[in-house]
Amino acid sequence: MGMAIKNITSTVFSIATVLVIIGASLTVIAYGRGYRLDFTNKSFGTTGLVAATSDPTGAQLFIDGKPKSATNTNLNIAPGWYTVTVVKNGYQPWEKRIRVQGEVLTRVDAMLFSSNPSLFALTTSGVTNPVLSPDGTKLAYVVPEVPEATNGAQMVSRAGVWVLDLLDKPLGLNRDARQIVKREQLDTDQALLFWSPDSKQLLLTTNTNEAYLLESDKLNDIPKPQFDITILQKDWDEMRAAKEKEKLLSLKDEVMNIATSSMSILSFSPDETKILYEASHSTTIPVIINPPLIGTNPTEEVREIKPGNLYVYDVKEDRNYFVGMTKDLITQPLPTPSIQPETLLQPISNFKFQISNSAIQWLPTSRHLVITSKDKVEVMDCDGTNRKTVYAGPFWDGFVAPWSNAGRLVILTNLNPSAQAIGNLYAVNIR
Repeated sequence: MGMAIKNITSTVFSIATVLVIIGASLTVIAYGRGYRLDFTNKSFGTTGLVAATSDPTGAQLFIDGKPKSATNTNLNIAPGWYTVTVVKNGYQPWEKRIRVQGEVLTRVDAMLFSSNPSLFALTTSGVTNPVLSPDGTKLAYVVPEVPEATNGAQMVSRAGVWVLDLLDKPLGLNRDARQIVKREQLDTDQALLFWSPDSKQLLLTTNTNEAYLLESDKLNDIPKPQFDITILQKDWDEMRAAKEKEKLLSLKDEVMNIATSSMSILSFSPDETKILYEASHSTTIPVIINPPLIGTNPTEEVREIKPGNLYVYDVKEDRNYFVGMTKDLITQPLPTPSIQPETLLQPISNFKFQISNSAIQWLPTSRHLVITSKDKVEVMDCDGTNRKTVYAGPFWDGFVAPWSNAGRLVILTNLNPSAQAIGNLYAVNIR
């Protein structure tokens, strides 16, 4: 009898242990998948995980106007639509409408921009005709003949062509701009510069219709004259076409067909996962990824595109966003260069688009667009939300170039016209 009771007790204990283990495992799994007890509503149901990050970190996170935590953080929230606001002193607020789904990770990635941007000079000798390299890592410009006095009262000249790297160096060390040709070698005062598609060479044209090919990484003691510019133009056109074809071939056939028939592509994002374009014809972008991916950007997309509108197509997520009307975002004509194109050899006129940067371009984050208007520079998320003014002040020729770390913009302006007739390059710290 005693042995039977002992066996029953052992069996019950074993079963209870197994049930406890199973129950604990199911609880852990349910918790990990977002299930929570709601003591307020006396219910048990699934939640969604919101992973909120910001740059810089330590910002206040509000959901529907209620403070929740500080970034970076993870929150379990009941499914539904919410307005998320990220706020930090000294920075402009960031806000977006997001959708939280049960058992789905929703990301909130807020990049905050300074409410009081600062400026510092990159050049002091005066600059004309700056031009950004196609890969966005180098800036070439002309320093005209303006003698300067050294401490020994000797007159020196920095006149010529210079290249400034826009890449941050290790340990915070940035290399100074390098001179790639001196004015004693070429008459560079009225020169125009054009980058090669691989960002390694520069074509320099003078006001006497002479053309020279320069290497961008060293001083060109003997610049290479180009007697037949059409040969170089053909080589560069082929190189540029090959790069564009390579990008297009990475797209699905359905998207590539629309891209070649109904889109005027302005640019690919630096990571080549998004396309900024203007619709040239009305059409509908077909659904490529079906069923749609979960946890994608919740901003409402627009797949019916119309001429005169600008859009961003996200290749990875198969989502298309309306970012604005062309006439509203590109509010000014292309800047007029200091040297008129009529002074160039006729074949070089095809390079005119390189004289200035676009009125709308990508930040190196590949998640933001820079919009340049007559008297201000704005940045917005590439889905058309969070449009913020990051600089409002004078700048020349509509020239704006982003630094590679997306924390600065380079502008051309003259803060002291009474002392100098031409402008200089300045870096605007926007973060």
